[in-house]
Amino acid sequence: MSFRSWRERKLLSQERVAEMSGLSLRTVQRLEAGHRVSYASLRALAAAFETDVDLLERELYAMNKPTDDFVEIPRWVRLMNDRLWFGGPRLSRQDMRLIEALCIGCAVIVFAASFLVASDAAANRIRTGAVIALVAGYLVSAFLRIHDRYKLWPGSGSVPSEPRPRTWRSVAAEYALFLVAAILGVAMMSWLVL
Repeated sequence: MSFRSWRERKLLSQERVAEMSGLSLRTVQRLEAGHRVSYASLRALAAAFETDVDLLERELYAMNKPTDDFVEIPRWVRLMNDRLWFGGPRLSRQDMRLIEALCIGCAVIVFAASFLVASDAAANRIRTGAVIALVAGYLVSAFLRIHDRYKLWPGSGSVPSEPRPRTWRSVAAEYALFLVAAILGVAMMSWLVL
């Protein structure tokens, strides 16, 4: 049995296994990728999960071959991934694809609508709004590619599947983000119309 299936059977994230056993996250990721770890690391895992170290070693290494599936996640990606959701639930890949399609669709509609306006100045402002929507769609697309590359979607193993508790800080940060986005949206619309 692989370490990943053993970990998923116990419904634990990589971070939680590292925390419980006192090992580094990198050691847990290497073990999950099929690489061998030291006997001391296996002892720490066995102690954390109250099992025999020899039995654990036989289970993990019986038919495993080292793989090159391990990809180290850069620090900036981990920071972005942790800070982006303010401690709340993460969006699924399907939700992000829908947001990408809405941004691009909005850009196309706004750009087409710019040809219906008689004034050149107003048409240029409307086209600027279309460019902003297109850039937003591009940024969402880049976000999708980064999450695909490093397998950061919920339930993929790299992200803890258990929801984090919401705190007053995360709720305040979410409301602040929505307030700033609304103010910027109103300012952009008033600039485009005037």
